[in-house]
Amino acid sequence: MALPRRYQIIEYGGKRFDRWTVRALKWVEKQLGFTLSFSQGSYNRGVSASAGTHDGGGAVDIRVTGWSDSQIRRVVNMLKDAGFAAWYRKSLPGVWGPHIHAILIGNDMAAPGAKAQVVSYDAHRDGLRGNAWDATYRPDPRVKFSYLLRKPVKR
Repeated sequence: MALPRRYQIIEYGGKRFDRWTVRALKWVEKQLGFTLSFSQGSYNRGVSASAGTHDGGGAVDIRVTGWSDSQIRRVVNMLKDAGFAAWYRKSLPGVWGPHIHAILIGNDMAAPGAKAQVVSYDAHRDGLRGNAWDATYRPDPRVKFSYLLRKPVKR
């Protein structure tokens, strides 16, 4: 049985994603008025620093080199407004550089670790091993990106 069209894997920004994630990312870029640069996409198995969260669909890491704190916050909040669980990850020397990590909420092809991060996000946690409190902005009511409508909708 073939995958639904929304889960067909395509390349965008030089990385692999499913069509649903790309639609959501394009919506974010349109709202921001600029194109994002990706350091990691989805369906990217075997990256130990990612603990398997990028093995399936809906996952993205966004480069933030040269961005101010307010620019980073704006992009993270726009991702959340689009229906992503999203966090800014500060540099962890020897493991990863600074980036924005996000998971498209509701993506059935997401890896188990990515789905666990969405649960963590909903509990206002940071999605990392220690599951620390995260008091940053969350849309209320929560939103999910609609593949068919090509925009976020209230859940």
